[in-house]
Amino acid sequence: MFANIPIGDGTSTDLGTAFEQHLTAFRGQKDYAFAFLEKDWLDVIRQRAIRDQDEALESLTAEMLALLAAPTAKSNFKQSFLDLYDRSRRHAYPLCARLIDEHHLHSGISRDYTLQCFDLGQMRRIEDEAHSDATMRIFVKDMLKKLTTVTKQPRHEIYRQVFDVYSEALVCRLLRERCGTALTIRKLTETEDAGPDFACDLRYVHAGKEQHLEFFIEVKSLDIADAPQRLPEMLDEGMNLQIELERQVQEGRRVAMTEGEIAPHRRYGTDATYDPWSVRKCIETLIGKAAGNFKNAQFQRGPTFALVNLLRLPPPSQGKYTLAPLFYDDYMGGACVSGALWHMAFGAFGAPIYRLPRFEGAGTDDGALNRAGLLVDPNVKLRAAGLIVFHEDRGAYRFDGLYDAHWTDDEWDWSNLQVEEAMYALCGDYNDRRNENAHKYSRMHQAASVMQNQTSGSPHE
Repeated sequence: MFANIPIGDGTSTDLGTAFEQHLTAFRGQKDYAFAFLEKDWLDVIRQRAIRDQDEALESLTAEMLALLAAPTAKSNFKQSFLDLYDRSRRHAYPLCARLIDEHHLHSGISRDYTLQCFDLGQMRRIEDEAHSDATMRIFVKDMLKKLTTVTKQPRHEIYRQVFDVYSEALVCRLLRERCGTALTIRKLTETEDAGPDFACDLRYVHAGKEQHLEFFIEVKSLDIADAPQRLPEMLDEGMNLQIELERQVQEGRRVAMTEGEIAPHRRYGTDATYDPWSVRKCIETLIGKAAGNFKNAQFQRGPTFALVNLLRLPPPSQGKYTLAPLFYDDYMGGACVSGALWHMAFGAFGAPIYRLPRFEGAGTDDGALNRAGLLVDPNVKLRAAGLIVFHEDRGAYRFDGLYDAHWTDDEWDWSNLQVEEAMYALCGDYNDRRNENAHKYSRMHQAASVMQNQTSGSPHE
């Protein structure tokens, strides 16, 4: 589940170039060729050595260059080069190296779901920035400590804890990357009293004058359904798939094939109600998870945005249209579909939910919503200025925002004007409870008329 982000930045170094030339010159020669070693990692390691003037790393990469210049002069060239590469990688990126080690622990046995949710490209950037940024340095130190501390806890539980730290680090660096110097974001020190994770200062220009918005962000990374029980169950499922592949190989099959399902929304055990096509079930899971994680005590210091990280519990892939209460999708001839994230924030209890048909004529009725949205549920009463959803959709990270256009807080002298300014800066796309951005997210003008026909009893084709 790595996002489509390259490990390197595309800049080739002398080490990377020498390695490419070596591969060309010794293609097919097992004593000199490398099957799995990546040029991108050699480039970023060399870049780190030069940029940070790291003498130890410069020495290691210089030795690799010397080996590539005269590979036949070394009797054990291949192993010597791999040893230098491993030492330099662990020196430059100890956290990434440790995560790769964790992947190797499961190789050929099963696959850990949480491990697949780490983006090694982003983790490398986090480690790069840790050299000059105290906040990132704390995040890296915390993740390394959790991964290396001897404990009786199973590894899947350790990965969950590491991912919670990674979630905050990733959100922090991507918001900085998105907003540039306009945003100052700093991690708040944890205390016994519950509070938000980040304090923010956003600078913008209004009527020719620089303005400042000060607010907070509380981050929650939602885990899969029934995570403590489901994660080991997923490991067992992966192991069974591996056993089946090995059985087919032993039978002499030239091509071994099997299939499994990664189902983060499925409950533990036999879940008769599970439907991977259901938008409503997904919305209800997201609302329930978010409501159970956010606490009102975390929203009392000032205007605070609730930010949910859904990398482990992804919503339906709906693009920016997920921010509309209803949008038109031309799949299977056309259907009106409920926006998952809009309903996560503002869905009314009992509201009808619509999904894509599984096949032509299957229908789109997905039942009535059994939970009110996070920002409108009277039982939750979350004092949030708005909801920001961080997720991956179609190979890209997204920050999507939802807020109430009538939201005010007299104590902090904030209204929807300040909320909109923050949403504009932090989010790629956003919408409000009144669906005032319907022109952006309804996709086609036919949506309203089609929905009117459907609710009046006319058949939807």
